[in-house]
Amino acid sequence: MIRTSIRAGLALCLLVLPTVTHAEPALFGGTGFTLYEISERVHMDSRTGEPVRVSPLLGFAELGTPICPTAVLVTVPKLESCTVIATGTNVVSLATARSHVFGTFDVVLRLPSDSSVHIPNAPVLSGTFVGTIDLTQAVTSSSGVPLLLFIRGSFRIEWSSVALPACSELPCTLPFSGTFRVPFAMDDLAHPVEADRGHAAFYLADDLHRRIPVRPTERAAGFPTVRLELSFGP
Repeated sequence: MIRTSIRAGLALCLLVLPTVTHAEPALFGGTGFTLYEISERVHMDSRTGEPVRVSPLLGFAELGTPICPTAVLVTVPKLESCTVIATGTNVVSLATARSHVFGTFDVVLRLPSDSSVHIPNAPVLSGTFVGTIDLTQAVTSSSGVPLLLFIRGSFRIEWSSVALPACSELPCTLPFSGTFRVPFAMDDLAHPVEADRGHAAFYLADDLHRRIPVRPTERAAGFPTVRLELSFGP
C-alpha cells in the first residue's frame, strides 16, 4: 500500500520531518471544504470477511462553495461557512485493494434563535455521496502507519431549501476529489507511530515532508481526528 516512487525517500525524510509553525491550515483546510471523522465503528462483513468502517463526520464548507451557496445569508447574515454533518461507510475490498465509500450528508445552519454556542442543526441541503479510495496509492510510513489516502467520488444533492448556482435542477451530482490526512505521533527515534489521546499529533503535508500540528479544534474528546479535505470538480 506504499506508493513505490516515494517509499525509500519517505522513510528517510520522516526522520527529520520539520514541523509547520506558521501558515497553519485554515478552518477549511485550503480547499474550502473539510470534514473530520469524529469516531469510527469497525466490524467484519459476515459474508465477505471484508472490514467495514462506519464514521460520523463533522466539518465546514466555506461560503461560496457548491454546497454552501451565498443564498444561505438570507437565513444567517454574516455567515462565513456552513456546517456539514454526515455518516460515512467505508468497505475495503480484499480482492482489489480498493475502498468503497458511501453515505449521507446534511448542510446545517444555526438558527438565529439559538444560542451562539449551540451546534448548528437546521438542514438547508441534504443528499448522498459515493467515492473510491485506491489503497495502492496510499502514503504510509516505512513501518506501515497510514499517513495520506486519496479519494475520488461525487455528491448527489437531493434536496435544498436555497438556490444552488452549481445545480440547474435536483437531484444534482457534483464530482469531488479529496485527501484524508491521518494523524500520527512521533516516537523517541522520530519515527511516525499511531497517534494517541492527549499527546502531540501531526498531519503529513502534501510535500510528504512537513508536519502539520493537529490543533485542539481537530480533536474529538482528546483524540486527534482524521481530516478529509475536499475539492469540487472532475
